[in-house]
Amino acid sequence: MDEQILNNIPGMDSAKQVVCIDAEALTESSFYDNFVSLNKPCLIKNAISHWPAINKWQNQGYLKELCGENTSKYYPHMNYDDEKNMLVDETNVTFAQILDLLSANTNTTISAPSILLERAPYNALAVDMTGFNFLPKPTKPIAYPTSRAFFYKKAGTGWHYHFVDETLMCQVKGTKRVGLLPPDKITDDIVHDIFTTDAYLLKDAFKDKDKEKIQPLIAQVEPGDALYIPPFWWHGVETLDSEYGITVANCWRSPLHVMGDISYPTVRKIWKKSLTKPNKNTPFVVAFGSLSFMAQVIRLFQTPFRPKNINN
Repeated sequence: MDEQILNNIPGMDSAKQVVCIDAEALTESSFYDNFVSLNKPCLIKNAISHWPAINKWQNQGYLKELCGENTSKYYPHMNYDDEKNMLVDETNVTFAQILDLLSANTNTTISAPSILLERAPYNALAVDMTGFNFLPKPTKPIAYPTSRAFFYKKAGTGWHYHFVDETLMCQVKGTKRVGLLPPDKITDDIVHDIFTTDAYLLKDAFKDKDKEKIQPLIAQVEPGDALYIPPFWWHGVETLDSEYGITVANCWRSPLHVMGDISYPTVRKIWKKSLTKPNKNTPFVVAFGSLSFMAQVIRLFQTPFRPKNINN
C-alpha cells in the first residue's frame, strides 16, 4: 500500500517542488516572516546535519543501551489515518526487539511511531538533537509532543493534517518523499472524506471533475534535512529506502494569527464543533480563537499597504 500513498493522488506526476532553502541562508526572522507567519511549507537542507544523532543513531548498540528495555508499540504496516486500520496487528515488544526487526534481512514492513523523546527513557537521546539555528527558542506546543521519533522500514504515512502546532519533519536516517496539499476550501471539500477513510489507497477514489482542481506540492527529504509542515496542510509520506529509517518530528506553538484564521476550513470546523457540541475543550477554543482574532486585526494594521501592480 505504501507506494499508493502518493501515486493515486491526481496531479502528483506534475507537482511543483516545495520551496527549498539551505539552513545556512535561513535566519530566525526570515524563517518566521517568509514561512511560519504565512503558513507556507519549505524544505530546509542541512537543517540537522550538525546533530550528533545523524551518526550516533546509526549504532543500534547505542540505542539499545539507553532505551532497549523499554516496551514500545509497533505495527506491521504503514501509518494509517483511520484508527481502525492503524490498530490492526498492534504489538507490544521491547524497543530492542523493534530494532532487531528493523535490521533483519527481510521484506517486512515495520512502523514504530510516536516514540516520545521528552519522556524517560527516550529522553536520554535528547542530547543528540542540538536544535536549529533558525529556531533558537521554540515555544511549547499546544497539543502535539515537543519531539517524537518514528522508526520505520518501508512504512509510509497516510494523508493527514495537524490541526494545531508547527512541525519540522527531520530526517535522521533514510529518505522520504512527501506530498502536500494546501488548506483551502476547494481542496478540503474534495479530499477530506477520501483521506480520513484511507479511500485514496484504492484507484479511482477521485471524481474526474475534481482531479484538475487538486494542486499538490512535492518534497524529497534526505538525511540532515527538515521539512517545515505548517498546520492544516494535508500531507502524505512515502519511504524511498529498503533499509530502516528514522524521522524526528519537532513541534512548537503556532502564531496566534494562524491558529484562529477562519479562512482555513479546519479552523471553521473546530469552531463549529466546539460551539454546536460543547465539551471540555470549548472554553479553550473560544479563548484562543478570541486572542487569534485580535492578533489578526493587529497584524492587519501593522502590514504596510502595497499597491497592486497592474502590469504583473
